Amino acid sequence: MKRKILLISIGLTLFVIVLVGICNIVVNSNACGRTFDNADDIPPQNTALLLGTNPVSRYDHSPNFFYKARIEATASLYRKGKFKRLIISGDKHQGYDEPAAMTNDLVKLGIPKEVIATDGSGHRTLLSMKNIQQDFDIDTVIIISQKWHNERSIYLADKMGIHAIGYNAKDARNTRTFLTHIREKLARVKIFIDIYITNRKDFNL
Repeated sequence: MKRKILLISIGLTLFVIVLVGICNIVVNSNACGRTFDNADDIPPQNTALLLGTNPVSRYDHSPNFFYKARIEATASLYRKGKFKRLIISGDKHQGYDEPAAMTNDLVKLGIPKEVIATDGSGHRTLLSMKNIQQDFDIDTVIIISQKWHNERSIYLADKMGIHAIGYNAKDARNTRTFLTHIREKLARVKIFIDIYITNRKDFNL
């Protein structure tokens, strides 16, 4: 009996590892050649989408590296004239407002407030993509986030009929960001569940 349980456990573990691997390969391959590290390589678009995140780390409440990098990337892209309109999509609830925090920091870096629109219902990447399409009538966009997030967002955008490219904010791989990267691997599996099982109507399936 113990041997049977052990074999089942090993089988399930291998299945999960293979599933995660396949989902990540598909998402990465789909975005190949469509995310950029150099702002000069980005073709100008009318609209950019900045994906929100917490200004402080959820794990130890220290300044969030990913937040700071996204702010700097957005300001750099604007200075180079790569977009005219910016939508900031993130989580907003009582006492917490990612789009407002990002707006304030971007205005300090020289982006005029009048070119910025906010979406406070983007507490999931799926919702951010859905909202820019339905609420802002966007079908072409530059997505600004870390590369791994851009790749996942582009996959979702493709399924919604949005033409998207990504500008990659700086990334970090250390003990403080380890859990974020692990979560991202699992999020690659979740988007297939969203697309083909739980949120089929959002993708006209």
